[in-house]
Parts: sequence; C-alpha cells; structure tokens
Amino acid sequence: MAGIAVFSSLALILSGVSQAFGLNFPIIPYLQFDLGEVAILLAFFIFGPVPAIASSFVEFAGLMVFGQQVPVGPLLKLFALLSTVAGLAAGARLSSGLGEERLGRLLGSSAAIGAVVRAIVMTGANYYLIVFYYGLAAIEGFLKSSFSIVGIGLSDANALVIILAFTAIFNVLQLFLVTGASYFVLKVPAISRIKVAGKAPWFTMVLKGNSPVAKPL
Repeated sequence: MAGIAVFSSLALILSGVSQAFGLNFPIIPYLQFDLGEVAILLAFFIFGPVPAIASSFVEFAGLMVFGQQVPVGPLLKLFALLSTVAGLAAGARLSSGLGEERLGRLLGSSAAIGAVVRAIVMTGANYYLIVFYYGLAAIEGFLKSSFSIVGIGLSDANALVIILAFTAIFNVLQLFLVTGASYFVLKVPAISRIKVAGKAPWFTMVLKGNSPVAKPL
C-alpha cells in the first residue's frame, strides 16, 4: 500500500512536469510524452503487476481532477497504462530465469511485447475517438499543418490511416523512453537490494524464475 501511494504520487508529479514543459509529440501535438509512466513502470518492476495496476488507477483519479483534456486524456492514459502493464507481464513471463545480470534483456523483451499490446489497444481507442467522438474532418484539419512540415499531405482518403500509424509510433516511442529511464533506476544497487515486505524486488525474482506471474500457467 505504501509503495502504491508513493509511486502513484510520483507519477502525478512527473506527469505535471511533463505538462509544464510541454513535451508534446511534434507531428501530433495533442499527444504528450509523459514521464509519469516511469513511476508506474518502477512500481511494476519493484512490486509487481497488481501494484502497478493499482497505481495506474490512482493516477487516473488524480488526472481526472488535475489533468488536461478531462475526461478523454485521463481515460486514454489509463488504457495506455493497463495495456502496457499487461504486455510487460507477458514479456516478463517469457524472460523469467535469465539470471540477475540480464536486467537489460528482461526490460527489452517486456518493453517489446508491451509496445505491441499498447499500440494495438491505443490504435483502437484513437480510432473510436477520431471517427465517432471528434470527427475525422476536425482532426484532419487540426493536424494538416504539422504533417505538412514533415512533407506529409493529409487528405480524406489517407488521413485516418496516417494519423493512426503515427499514433502507434508515438506509443512505441513513449514506452521505450520510459523503459530506458526505468533501466537506469533499477540498476542502482540500493534498488536491487531493497526488501519489499521481506522479499527481494519483483524483477529480481523474475530473473531468478521465482515469480508466480513469470511462471507458465
């Protein structure tokens, strides 16, 4: 419970920092790189999937009060986090028993599967928003100038496919960005030796093949 409180609070603080610095994806400005996800990934790798999911819901509640583009922005963030955690858990299962020195491989395989799951889920969510909520014409008009800067012309025939493709690219970049940041934190000796309820951090148990989530069903 203490870990959930700490990491969900850290996620909200880092999300606020991201908003303050305007870390937007240049081609699709309404998408923003969010450093708050570093905290959720740390909760995942230190405590496990369930605390990471709980932290995601706590962050969602906070963003509904203090975030931007309410309620669409916080809902999309929640979908992104839940799909990411699901993908990371699947990747951790495949990477179990690598040995303590293989943290980079664990994060790499987890991030790869997490990126695929996240891209699929978020493409579906953005398709619904673009087609049924905002309207393709409105989104196309908003993004024409930013896409033209990189030499891509949007038209009624190609706008939906191009926007969804670059949305998927953004989600992959976001996940690998926060996974890379998490790697350097998890490599700190004080983190790898920390005891959580008398147990080693969850990621070290995965590397040794001792985590229930990482074992085959």
